[in-house]
Amino acid sequence: MKIRKTAIFDLDGTLHHTEKALVPAIQMAMSDLGFQPAAPADINALYGEPLEIFCRKLLNSNDETCREFRNGIRSYQTITLHEKGALYPGTREMLSALQAMGFDLAICSNADLDYIELVTSSLGIADMFSLLEGKDDHASKTRRVKKIIENNRSSFSVMIGDRYHDINAAAENGIPSIGCLYGYGDQAEIQKADHPVSSPIEIADVVRMLLKKFTGF
Repeated sequence: MKIRKTAIFDLDGTLHHTEKALVPAIQMAMSDLGFQPAAPADINALYGEPLEIFCRKLLNSNDETCREFRNGIRSYQTITLHEKGALYPGTREMLSALQAMGFDLAICSNADLDYIELVTSSLGIADMFSLLEGKDDHASKTRRVKKIIENNRSSFSVMIGDRYHDINAAAENGIPSIGCLYGYGDQAEIQKADHPVSSPIEIADVVRMLLKKFTGF
């Protein structure tokens, strides 16, 4: 019997080598607002968090400044993504391998949906994903992962990400987690994943193993 299978990915630090395009966009947006641009390490530590956390940590600012900051980042990213944006090596091949296994591919990110669409279209992988969930409705990642599983009527699902939000969302939905050690999460938080990996290309092999265990063949 054919089973419905879904691979749910975080975006930044999992598929998208975020710092290449986002660090310069954030730095330029901060400069436009009169702030000293943050160091790359301080920006990188925030990936996976909602934008309001970026505003609080980098600007210590109010909602109006946060809106201007958001608009500035978006404007600059339309340029930096095309000039510098990149997937992690092996990402496209891994996604193709999962599709060949019959998986539907989804993204669940704490970024807004328009950011997800901008990144995936700029990096040429938009057509590989059938389900996208951003932070637009302010629901937790756990609830949004559940929504993907239910909407896709998935019998077997797996969550892949690089931050504690991803690992927690998998555990709270009773699905296995793959933790990306190459991303932006603290190594200790990623070691809590069911299956930590050091590169995107390892993900397909882990998913294949999990699927075999689930189906028994």
